Amino acid sequence: MARNGASMGKVGRAVAAASAAALTAAGLLTAGAAPASAQPWQGQCAKGDVCVWSGPNGTGTRCAWTGDDPDWQGGAVQCRPHGFRVNSIWNNGHPGAYDVVQFFRDANYRTPYHGAVPAGQRNNVNNLAIRSHKWINP
Repeated sequence: MARNGASMGKVGRAVAAASAAALTAAGLLTAGAAPASAQPWQGQCAKGDVCVWSGPNGTGTRCAWTGDDPDWQGGAVQCRPHGFRVNSIWNNGHPGAYDVVQFFRDANYRTPYHGAVPAGQRNNVNNLAIRSHKWINP
């Protein structure tokens, strides 16, 4: 949705569609619309955090951060068990600078997933092996 209540123009829709396509290709968004029988989102994520869950729609084991984490298995927040797979993501960060979250397959911000998750975005993903993340500027 555009700021100040204005409707999104053609350019804004094109940018949003391109962003969604990039995230879908990376596995950070699922393709297509949710079926009518899909379960509603259940998880909670504090404002300013990025949260991930082991199950779809914010279910299962949850891990949450307010900042970067170079190693989900050895950092301040340990997303365990070993081999934890992400199936839903919510970037509930504040809009502005450093409001997009980039996820990485490996510790220490190595092997980035293509695409990133902008502030306000809440998505189901497909069993992703994520080991680190960083807040970035788009």
